Amino acid sequence: MSGSGIKFVLAGYVVVAVLMTAFRPEVATPPNPDATVVKLSFWGSYEEWGMWREIVDLFHEKNPDVWIKLNYIPDGYDDKIRLLLAADSAPDIMLIQDEPFPAYANYGKFTDLTDWVYGPDAPVDWDTAFWPTIVESFKYKGRVMGLPVWGGNVLVYYNREMFRDLGVEPPEDDWDFDGFIAKAKELTRDLDGDGRLDTFGFSLPGWIYFLPWTFGFGVDYLNESRTDWAFTGAQAVEATRFYQDLRFGYHVSPSIQEIPSASEGAMFMTGRIGMTASGPWNSPGLKTAGIDFDVVHIPYGPRGERFTRVTWDALCLFDKSEHKEAAWRFMKHCITPEAQAIVGKYIRSVPALKAAKGSFMNPDNGWSEEKFIDALEYSRLQPISVKWDAMNNVMLPEYEQLLLNKITPEQCVEQMAENIRIDGVFPIEDEP
Repeated sequence: MSGSGIKFVLAGYVVVAVLMTAFRPEVATPPNPDATVVKLSFWGSYEEWGMWREIVDLFHEKNPDVWIKLNYIPDGYDDKIRLLLAADSAPDIMLIQDEPFPAYANYGKFTDLTDWVYGPDAPVDWDTAFWPTIVESFKYKGRVMGLPVWGGNVLVYYNREMFRDLGVEPPEDDWDFDGFIAKAKELTRDLDGDGRLDTFGFSLPGWIYFLPWTFGFGVDYLNESRTDWAFTGAQAVEATRFYQDLRFGYHVSPSIQEIPSASEGAMFMTGRIGMTASGPWNSPGLKTAGIDFDVVHIPYGPRGERFTRVTWDALCLFDKSEHKEAAWRFMKHCITPEAQAIVGKYIRSVPALKAAKGSFMNPDNGWSEEKFIDALEYSRLQPISVKWDAMNNVMLPEYEQLLLNKITPEQCVEQMAENIRIDGVFPIEDEP
């Protein structure tokens, strides 16, 4: 082996070692020294750590012969999981988002769960127990490769205190895009008369969180089979122009120069931005900070329809796990009504199990979290593909130029479609 080859191999071992130490393992040891130890990896906030702790504790009470070792990866989760899969050093069970799922499944490192979820030991009725869009989210080439646990969709959050302070009526659920712009304009003001805007109507999201508005114009990024690019033509330009106009036409979203050192999230919390687009995972932080907020449904688009983006997370089983039976037992536990009720209680995700929706809707919360459940009726999956990362890498530079007002909507749409081809991202022949 050449010297450079040896260095490459050694570097690979170092990478794997670094990744393994990036885990934050559960320090407690099983009370039963003969228990089978199953490793579970996940990401998330402090609240999510607490949620997992409750779910695992409940499992341990009923399964003293299995010990779930929590491996918390606080940042860079997807990159680390990808490398650990490549090195065949992955945890037994991994929490996986729907965006990278097809690419991960394409590695051939996840266990095929199809016969298990449809067999006599099935945890639930697979075709009826979950919310719409869930089951299809974690199929690869027609096979079930993930056990969905929770997710959420995007609604409009608004700062109630800011609305009151500015004397603006809260938005209503039957509004449309024109009403959305009108409401945002009411909130956009120069309060001290110095010629500079002090408050803004809407926090301009990235393209993923802008999907509800893109869908509202009757356009998507991929074709129905997810094998080719579809964001072209007049409707794509129309959606892109609306996106740019929020900042430069209507000027209801701050420009880069108008955003202080604090983030737009901080501007929403401090009453300088009135509305933002996010999912239920945004609520725990707002509650902790004492922000008076609520949510409203996505406005209807120009064609009289409304849609929103929905995303789900699932547990996937490493195909080379030495403890599949014990791991599967825990995975099934995670979609029992008891475990799903714990998920709902934290209000950071919609439980995947429809039967657990009552745990998510608490009238004492003081805001309209039940609208996330209602919005599942008009939720659509994201344009997910095995080429998700490559597609995103083409789109982001064009949107950056658009939102700096350096290119027109027509140029943005044309250049994205052209670069998708140049980079060989699409078309693709085979897609799950």
